[in-house]
Amino acid sequence: MTALDLDLVNKAGKKAGSPGPRSLSQMTMLQLAKRTVIFNVDAAGIASLVDAARRDIPVLTSNEIVQAAANRNPDVFWAIARRDQFDITAPRGEGFLAVLPLTHEGTRRLVDGSLDTRRPDLSCITRQSERPAGIYVWAIHAKGAIAAAIPLVFQKFSTPLYQGVNLYARSVTKDGRRVLQTLGFTPEACYDGAFAPHLLMLDRSEDMPAVKVFPRDSVSVRVVRSMDEMARVIAIRGAVYMGEQQCPFEEEFDGNDFSATHLICHKGEEPAGCLRIRYFAEFAKLERLAVRHEKRNAGLAGQIVEAAIELCRKKGYRVLYAHSQKRFVKFWEAHGFARMTGARDFAFSDFDYTEVKLETERHPQTITLDADPYVIIRPEGHWDTPGVLELSASRGASLSAGCGWSR
Repeated sequence: MTALDLDLVNKAGKKAGSPGPRSLSQMTMLQLAKRTVIFNVDAAGIASLVDAARRDIPVLTSNEIVQAAANRNPDVFWAIARRDQFDITAPRGEGFLAVLPLTHEGTRRLVDGSLDTRRPDLSCITRQSERPAGIYVWAIHAKGAIAAAIPLVFQKFSTPLYQGVNLYARSVTKDGRRVLQTLGFTPEACYDGAFAPHLLMLDRSEDMPAVKVFPRDSVSVRVVRSMDEMARVIAIRGAVYMGEQQCPFEEEFDGNDFSATHLICHKGEEPAGCLRIRYFAEFAKLERLAVRHEKRNAGLAGQIVEAAIELCRKKGYRVLYAHSQKRFVKFWEAHGFARMTGARDFAFSDFDYTEVKLETERHPQTITLDADPYVIIRPEGHWDTPGVLELSASRGASLSAGCGWSR
């Protein structure tokens, strides 16, 4: 069900580089965002936009059905407006794009023709936090300049939750069919071995996130980014320091874990070791290095320390400091550390320690104030890869309620 400005959408497709882009990320999203905005609306906003669309698309379903679908998953309905007409205090759409994020059963029924798309079974629509098996373009009403926002709406479905999920559509007009083909849709959709000549499909299987399969002996060291990974760190340290060294809980988990960066090491898919880094004005401190007993003698501790050194150097630290148990000083020396001049010896948690330090050269890729702002806000340690906030720039800037003064 479509009512669009074909010329504008064709121009958008040409700017994207080809009439049928395979990846939504190839579209000129930043250019489109300069002219239009997309946003969610409440039930009254949905009713107003759908009522206005009926003059061009008489077969549209009832407002109540659209509202019920959007209530189940707010990603169902996106209002579109020209940027120069948009007012955040009273958002009003000039058009819309509605989709149905479908479960496996819903997608199967869509392709075999048994899903009533005018009155869809809500159980066939995924919740907002659920990954769909297919996304059906339910209705589009975008005339004039706002038609340029259609790829911008589709870009919403390139987030990790929706990445690689195929889009399906049905066109009731020749112009609508041409528009969809301009956006990359092709005739004869398929799903789970079934084919649907009555549907068009945008195949996004090439965008499917790769499933990581780790060789049994592979080693990875990365920054902890989730509570699940933090739980693994806690388990490793509990086994090593509390289990093997009988360190009391309150001494091992000393109140500094939430003011630090943690690294976790995996061998294959199994968590094997960890390390904590805390930062001070003139130096970074490496601490809580631990490797599970059954994973030792494989060089994992050294790989963790080298990863920590690289991370700290990129953050601009040229002095790294650690407290070494006296029996492990040679280990630290093997990685460039040395006992400090005038090193102080001391004891805690029933072991004796000494101070070691590494002075290193400036890293050629040190993050400084001259770095691109987008680089500075990328995830810790992943400064070479665009992050989610960087990708959000495609939406442009708008006023918003709230007090998030700094990011």
